[in-house]
Amino acid sequence: MTHSKTNVLYNYGIIDAFIGGVYKGTLPIKDLKLKGDFGIGAPDMLDGELTMLSGKAYQTKATGETVVIEDDHKTSFASVTFFKADTLFYIDGDTDQKALLKIVKSKLTNKNGKYAIRITGTFDYVKTRAFPPVKEKPFPVLSTILDRQQFFEHQSTTGTFVGFHLPEYLNGINASGFHFHFLSKDKSQGGHILDFKGKNLKIEIAELKSFELEVPTDADFQNFHFNKKHNEDLKRVEQGK
Repeated sequence: MTHSKTNVLYNYGIIDAFIGGVYKGTLPIKDLKLKGDFGIGAPDMLDGELTMLSGKAYQTKATGETVVIEDDHKTSFASVTFFKADTLFYIDGDTDQKALLKIVKSKLTNKNGKYAIRITGTFDYVKTRAFPPVKEKPFPVLSTILDRQQFFEHQSTTGTFVGFHLPEYLNGINASGFHFHFLSKDKSQGGHILDFKGKNLKIEIAELKSFELEVPTDADFQNFHFNKKHNEDLKRVEQGK
């Protein structure tokens, strides 16, 4: 049965604020599940990576362990949808990240469209990462703690890539371009995908028809300082000169 929110992109939080240090979770996973059964995000206090597949939410920790997230756990940033593919194709034989993403992008006919993408199959190699938890304020900007991220190299595994390709106009609210998380078939491996080599892959794509944005109401978000984005043309139009 098609859900009323099928292929609607729900975005909780603003990625510019998230990478700027707004890591405290404010939306319970049970509420996130009301908005989608497929997607990616961040666990409370940046404790790894969050992946939602088939209605279940998983956390891949910096230890490499992947566990089911309880409904009362909270997220600070997430993007989900009720996924229903409108495009399906297969890649036979071997492929790598660059080649596969080029093919997938060629299937995204609306250059300013929003797409959810699920890739399933066998992978000779998947490199993922996860950040450790951040424990005390002031919370560091994410780019300043890249040396803390933990990398995982999975060999000869099967599983699913869960992710999106989003247009440039959403960059800053979310991340434009491709963004994928991995979840192995046995749910023991996961994380944010950095590189891969796969074979005999099934690719499912759903063009997302609308966008819903919800932002946190806690003090950390409400007091966050966003960098001003300068658009000279817009300024001139607004001022009439």
